[in-house]
Amino acid sequence: MRTAPWVQRLAAFVLLTTAALAQSLGIGDPAPKLKLSGWVKGEPLASFERDTVYVVEFWATWCVPCRKSIPHLSELQKRYADSKVRMLGISVREEDPRKVAPFVEQLGEQMSYAVATDLVLEGANPSQGAMVLGWLKPAGEVALPTVFIVDRDGKIAWIGDTMAVDQPLAQILDGTWDLERARSAHKRRIKVNALHWKLNDQIRGREWQQTLVTIDEMLALSPEMEVRTAAWRFAALLALGREDEAYEYGKRRALDLLKDDALALNVLAWAIVDPEAKRKPARDLDFALRAAERAVALTEEKHAALLDTLALVHFERGNVARAIEVQEKAVKLSEGSGWHAELLARLEQFRAAKRAPEVTRNGDDGRLVHGGR
Repeated sequence: MRTAPWVQRLAAFVLLTTAALAQSLGIGDPAPKLKLSGWVKGEPLASFERDTVYVVEFWATWCVPCRKSIPHLSELQKRYADSKVRMLGISVREEDPRKVAPFVEQLGEQMSYAVATDLVLEGANPSQGAMVLGWLKPAGEVALPTVFIVDRDGKIAWIGDTMAVDQPLAQILDGTWDLERARSAHKRRIKVNALHWKLNDQIRGREWQQTLVTIDEMLALSPEMEVRTAAWRFAALLALGREDEAYEYGKRRALDLLKDDALALNVLAWAIVDPEAKRKPARDLDFALRAAERAVALTEEKHAALLDTLALVHFERGNVARAIEVQEKAVKLSEGSGWHAELLARLEQFRAAKRAPEVTRNGDDGRLVHGGR
């Protein structure tokens, strides 16, 4: 079983806690108090003020989808500059909270709203911060980024994905928001979140047949969740030996639903070259390369696990020099992380292959295939 990189590739955009999900915070409930370690940017806020609507986003510096939501929230803050609307970004689950301030400073006006950090006791797990325990877990929320809209009366009016916040915010502001409908929708969302938790365990356990069943259950409740499950369906189909079906589906989704989703594209590529796969699937290395390169480009070569995947694809295609070049970047970016040793070991594997190449010619497509793999 792979450690952090495997989990990150297949489930990073669904961060799951190890405790059971218990919903005790929902639509229409008073917003919990803000319990923060400090403000990184913007005017500090002690409590929610009446007659002001707040968009409270939970995010993290390591969260790739959050990088897309940040400019979106900035645009909304500008759009509603003349209204009593405030965007708040609360950084949570940070292994090193000291990275938050430099991250925000580097973004500059791309992150043009108030930012604060979760209150975590010294020595405590980052997932046990006051805002995580007071907001996310009681609401049954497991993914980042997640937004809570707090209405003018200080009550939670909506909970959901940041990129879907526009319509509910507009309706809350103009007084047309249907609270009962929102409450029903969030209860359905909680059921989907619970299935996500189950799915995450199945992926880590490589229980691929069960993975497909759970994905179908999720989509029956929420068809829009295909954007989060498409890459997993591809990986499961490939692992089960249903290659034709897998590639037809994966290639189609890579061109539409997943074309701007770096983590999902990375999953597609990794599923093809995964060295720990229980069975070796038919490998379309051209497709793996396209998916891996797109993922790396979307993240501007700043994501170690994605670079690691691209390097492995190059290696499997016989381009050892390029594999080493990319893996060196991945190793440097991973310094201080839990998977640094694994990425470094793979770099040494590539270097060893370059020093003493043992290659054979693949009879199907003529590519070089390295011996011992």
